[in-house]
Amino acid sequence: MSTTAEKLWEATRTLPEPLLAEVLDFAEFLRTKRGVVDAVELPTRLAALCGGLEASASFCADPLTIQQQLRDEWH
Repeated sequence: MSTTAEKLWEATRTLPEPLLAEVLDFAEFLRTKRGVVDAVELPTRLAALCGGLEASASFCADPLTIQQQLRDEWH
């Protein structure tokens, strides 16, 4: 008995490139729809970046002071 992957391979191995691209697009759509995403593909969440600049020499001051310094650079 063939696995689903083997059946998919047999069904698509002779398709022309444009149709293979459609199959791939559909497979990626299904993965996204079902929430099946590789860890490598996960985008960086904004929350993961929070607090990332507290040790920065450029951004370690009070936010209003930083804003004033940035404005002063343009004058």
